Amino acid sequence: MKARLIMPLLLVCRAVSAEPSELPSVVDNSMYPEVEVGAAVKPSSANNALYEMMKQLEQLQVEVRQLTGKVEEQAYLIAEMKKSQGTMYSDFDGRMQSLEKKAEGVKPAAAENPQAQEGSVVSDAKTAEPPVEAVPDAKQQAPAPKQDVVKAAGDEKQQYQQAYEALRNGHTAQAIAEFNALLGKNPKGEYANNAQYWLGEAYRVNQDIESARKAFNSVIENYPGSSKVPDALLKLGYIEVEQKNAAKAREYLTRVTTDFPGSTAARLAAKKILLLDDIK
Repeated sequence: MKARLIMPLLLVCRAVSAEPSELPSVVDNSMYPEVEVGAAVKPSSANNALYEMMKQLEQLQVEVRQLTGKVEEQAYLIAEMKKSQGTMYSDFDGRMQSLEKKAEGVKPAAAENPQAQEGSVVSDAKTAEPPVEAVPDAKQQAPAPKQDVVKAAGDEKQQYQQAYEALRNGHTAQAIAEFNALLGKNPKGEYANNAQYWLGEAYRVNQDIESARKAFNSVIENYPGSSKVPDALLKLGYIEVEQKNAAKAREYLTRVTTDFPGSTAARLAAKKILLLDDIK
């Protein structure tokens, strides 16, 4: 009887006293997506593409900086050229005005003795004869029927430069004669538009207002594509200012600023317009 009771107790004690075996930990992978084979390679390819794009972007930025520098340099050079051109234009215009004053001063003497003023600044181109060797007779200047084209162009340039130098040196009568001779010989020549303009300047210096108007208007009418057109309009405006004709002066000067904005002539015209209210 006792043996029967002891055996179950021993079995129970042995079961209780036995150490429990360690169970493996459970990992819940339900929150992590499955990784496909080859997925580890993709980040490397994307990085390479991004690196190439950044490299190209840096190269483009360098090129843009270089182009910006060139644009700024060109803008500076253009500004300097405009400034220099304006200074030269003002200086030459000042010289023309100085010649005009000299012409006014010698006008009485020229009327009494026109031969004494030969080859120098005079008040009337008709009273002063230019040097014979500088301005040959119009008949002698007639072109030969079969004159070589290249030689003709060279002769035209030489004649133009000679007339221009005469004007610069104050020999307006000589310049008028030579510019007229050039235009009579080559009315459509390479230097015709410039010759027509400087002819107007020579007349203006000589106080031959009507001839100056006609010469400047010829530039506008006969050579509409010439770079001298804005200058001719400007000088027509100056003439009207000198003649106290404010309305006509404003018309010419406004045409310059409207039709040729940004030009040196337009800048000078704008300055002159501001002074028109002072004309009485």
